[in-house]
Amino acid sequence: MADAQEGEQIEIRPNKVIYSDLTKEQEMAAVVSVNASLEQFTTEKDVATSLKKDFDTKYGGTWQAIVGSCFGCSLTHKTKCVLHFQIEYTNAIMYVLLFQSDE
Repeated sequence: MADAQEGEQIEIRPNKVIYSDLTKEQEMAAVVSVNASLEQFTTEKDVATSLKKDFDTKYGGTWQAIVGSCFGCSLTHKTKCVLHFQIEYTNAIMYVLLFQSDE
């Protein structure tokens, strides 16, 4: 279990980092944010929007988030500002790509 906001406890779903150059604290913040969003929202777009807003607020700058079971992408990101992980959700795997773009 992990803190979501102000002492609220959420269950952390199984997850696996595929690639990251974020700090461990930032990785955990993303996993916690996605877990909390999956409890609150039913669409991948809303989960991505929530994660993006969390990171914009907590870490500043302009963050982008992509959430889904299948997607392709080509992107440019700031150094030390990308995370790609998978998380189990309703007997399936959901992928999350989070990155900070240049201002």
